[in-house]
Amino acid sequence: MMRSVRIVLCCAMTVAFLAAPAHSAAGQTSPDKDKSDGAAPVSTLEKQFFQAIRAGDAQKVLSYVSKGGVNLGSDGQHASQEAIEQEFVAHRGLYCKLFDSSCIQAPIDLTNSARVCSYRDLLTHPKEARTAASAMTRNSVRQAVLVARIKNNDCPNQNLIDFVFNLQADGWKLFSIP
Repeated sequence: MMRSVRIVLCCAMTVAFLAAPAHSAAGQTSPDKDKSDGAAPVSTLEKQFFQAIRAGDAQKVLSYVSKGGVNLGSDGQHASQEAIEQEFVAHRGLYCKLFDSSCIQAPIDLTNSARVCSYRDLLTHPKEARTAASAMTRNSVRQAVLVARIKNNDCPNQNLIDFVFNLQADGWKLFSIP
């Protein structure tokens, strides 16, 4: 279920990206209509969240993790807030994937010489980067999807990343991280 939702959302956002002309400036923002419930608009969420990734601001990113945790990867493996905090402190796992390419532990693929890069590296050293945000309601839950399309010569195999947020009483909280 989680995987099919992510695939549908990614496909929709990818079609929107491909239909729009490419820009080389990072942080492009889509129009924002979501200002409900006093929450920050999705355009503000998009700007602040991607800036936190680019800046390596682990504390800011942790502030988006709810007490209930978050789903990780394409299979939606659930991780508690405490487990994520521990990975951030130890500079392993999700911390590496988000912020530090040097500590990513990926299997060696002899057919592919491209290195695996953190999202921070992808967003701070791109040949081209575009971000977009979209808001919707699913099963009575307000959601925001943030997507970055990246062209990076150092990391050619990674070009689309997406984050799904749910609107909770205390603001936007991560629901899933790719």
